[in-house]
Amino acid sequence: MRLTKFITEANTVTGLGADGLSKQKLKTLIYKETKKCTHNKIYKDSYWEGPKCIWDTFNKLNLNWTMLGSKYRHDKKGKTEAKEWEFEIHWNDNKGKFKKTGGYLVAAGTGTVEDPLSRYDLVLIMY
Repeated sequence: MRLTKFITEANTVTGLGADGLSKQKLKTLIYKETKKCTHNKIYKDSYWEGPKCIWDTFNKLNLNWTMLGSKYRHDKKGKTEAKEWEFEIHWNDNKGKFKKTGGYLVAAGTGTVEDPLSRYDLVLIMY
């Protein structure tokens, strides 16, 4: 009986920290909290510290988010110019309806011609 009640209650909360927010308020909150990771910042690491900053912020906000995938983008000559991650967020909005939204995080290369991703900046795009 207790386990059934726990499972039922756990399934009613989908977005954890995002529950009760409209889509626009959720996006505003995410953009505000991730600004420290993206605003006027160039990363020079090979461990993807910039994207880790974004994912850590999502976790700090207690979002129910999932990584859908990642890929490298190439220019016309086949040279790697960016890495892109796609994510999705689930929550119950301010009207109690289940919602999902998502977006992309793009690490755009700003490094050398030989290694564009030796330096990169981040762009967070939500839809």
